[in-house]
Parts: sequence; structure tokens; C-alpha cells
Amino acid sequence: MALRAPAKDVGFYLILIRAPGSEFAGASLAEAASLLRLKVPELNRILGVGQPVPLSRVATSENAALVGEKLLRCGLETVTVGHEDLRLDVTAKRIRAFELNDDSLTAIPASGSDGATARWDEVTLLVVGRLRLNRQEIEERKRRGRKQTVDSRHLSSDESVLDLYVKSDEGNWRISANSFDFSCLGLMKAPTTFENFAALISLLRERATKVAFDDAYNQARPALANVWPVEEQTRKGEWRRSGAGKFDVATVTTTDNEAQFTRYSRLRYCLKRRELISK
Repeated sequence: MALRAPAKDVGFYLILIRAPGSEFAGASLAEAASLLRLKVPELNRILGVGQPVPLSRVATSENAALVGEKLLRCGLETVTVGHEDLRLDVTAKRIRAFELNDDSLTAIPASGSDGATARWDEVTLLVVGRLRLNRQEIEERKRRGRKQTVDSRHLSSDESVLDLYVKSDEGNWRISANSFDFSCLGLMKAPTTFENFAALISLLRERATKVAFDDAYNQARPALANVWPVEEQTRKGEWRRSGAGKFDVATVTTTDNEAQFTRYSRLRYCLKRRELISK
């Protein structure tokens, strides 16, 4: 059965929830890869992540159910998650600091609005990853109908990020390592951001005794690219006069994995909510 491609940002995801046993190989592996329109090495790469990740995105829930049944006969157990279930319409709250108490924590937003407080037993999930941004700027000059590159700049950044989820909030609290005030660590505060970020995660996991922890995003990135590719965005400016008979224009090309990480993070929370509801 052919998979009908859904429109952008709609549809349903088939999520692998349990790695197959050692008997999953040969014909079963090849048949599953064919159903998903993947090459066998691509499917093996997804299976190697060891975490719930999307195998495919289809247009309808009926299509997802049919493919899911066929995959189950091959030895792959899946669940279906609708794109709307990721709640991407809910904006992440960017947090610049925490105030920690014995029974709760208060998040201080970067925007300066009122803080949000949650009990430690309400903290349900921590998802860790890295955000990578690459920005290439090329400036061209046109003179007498001819173009030439006059300048080129490349900027990049790589930052640790943590999404924290609480039962009372549909979205997430996002902590970006380079813009967070680690004063909440007290005497544990170290000289480097790397040490402080690790110490913060350790402290949160110690205080929030019911929290689930996921640090698989970096390993999962190649597998996620099948359904959530990191796409280039190119923006070209207007030609502007820079001298007698000279016109310049700048073209900016950006690649940014934040949207991919957000989708992975919201997927993990969607599955966590289902788990909590079923108990």
C-alpha cells in the first residue's frame, strides 16, 4: 500500500514504541522498510536510537492504522500521534532563572512577566538537546550588468537546551544554557556554563522524584530527519546603490534545528501524557 504524503504540518505520525527482538531481520526488515518507503540502512538507523521516534508521517488516521497493522505483523509495534497532538500552537516559555524551594520551583520568564510555580511532584519530564544555528551571508555587487562576490561571512552557534514539563502547563519551560542565571545552584555553582548546566539537570532530577528524563535527541537527530528535516531558509535583500554604477545585495542562508528539537520534545511529552492518563 502506498503512503499518501500529507500536507505540511498536518497528518499523523507512526511512532516506534518498542524495539523489535533479535528475530527481526531479513525479510521482515525488508518488508517493513518497503512499507515505510525507507531503505533498510535508514530503518536500521532509526531502530538503533532505542527511543520512541517517528517512523513515518501519513495523511489520515485510517492510513496510519492500516500501516501500523502491517508493521506489527513484521514485528514493529507502533502508536499513532496526530500532528495536532504536539500542540505546537502553544509557545514555549523561555526561562531565565529558577527559584527553588523545598516543595516547589518557580520559573522566572525571560520576558519579565510573572513567574510560574509548580510543585516538585508536578514536574513530569525533562528533555535535553542541543540547538545548532548556521548562518551564511554572501554580499554580491552588480556593476555594468556583472555580478561578483564582495564579502562572505559565516556565523554558527551551538547551545545546550532543556525543556521542562509540568502537569499544570500544556507547553514547556525552555532553559537555554547561555542565557540562564544559574544562581539557583547556590554553592554548587561552577565557573563554566557546561558544569552549571549539568549540575542544574542533576538538581532537578534529584528534587523532582517522579520526573522522566530524555537525553536521546542528539543521537536521534539523523533518524528524525526522515520526518522532520532541518531545512535551509534563504532570504535575499533588495539591491541597494553603493556607489556610482554599483549595486549591492546580501543573501542570507540559515539552518536551524530548533523546530526539529521542539517537535521531538513535544512528542515525548505527548507520549508521557498518555502514559499518565492510562495509569
